[in-house]
Amino acid sequence: MEFDQLDDLIISGGEYDIIPAHMRNFLAEKSLYTDRRGFESLKIALNRSDIDYDYVLIDSPPNLGPLADAALLAAENVLFPSEPNVIAQESLKILFDEVETLEDQFEVKIRAIGAILNQVPAQGSIADDMQDWFTETFGEDRVLSIPDRDAIEHAIEYETSIYAYDPDDAGYPWDSDPVNELRDCYLSIAELLEEINNE
Repeated sequence: MEFDQLDDLIISGGEYDIIPAHMRNFLAEKSLYTDRRGFESLKIALNRSDIDYDYVLIDSPPNLGPLADAALLAAENVLFPSEPNVIAQESLKILFDEVETLEDQFEVKIRAIGAILNQVPAQGSIADDMQDWFTETFGEDRVLSIPDRDAIEHAIEYETSIYAYDPDDAGYPWDSDPVNELRDCYLSIAELLEEINNE
């Protein structure tokens, strides 16, 4: 595939357009290692796209490697999803080191613009020291939370986003309040991205 063929992979949807991931990530990673400018391939392809989007979200694999590196280089603005636990905290520290390496190697600036804490317990509480670390690392207004709600899984089962998900139609009428809560949470993320984009 050539860099200027990215638009051919776009699947248009009512809420958003997507480019599906390749199921054989190993083969994709191998090509990034061997192709000239492989690590910059996603950035080049996005720059050559003829379609103008307000925002492009890149969902990177959680492991470090060529795919994640290519995503970081293409985005240059990074919102870190993380569970609020020590393992995730240590993983983020390793990722920060990788970001510094990429910045030095490719002479770019990659901004850590915030963190999204996933699967926050229903009571909304996490360890104080963990909350403090995220706040000190990203800034108080740059740390947002997504509560652990079954409605997320139900929306996936319903094959739609949380915004188009209809709890009554899906057979989970008790999801109505959690869905509204989740929509507000995701809207807060969108508002953060818009605020950062306007800086």
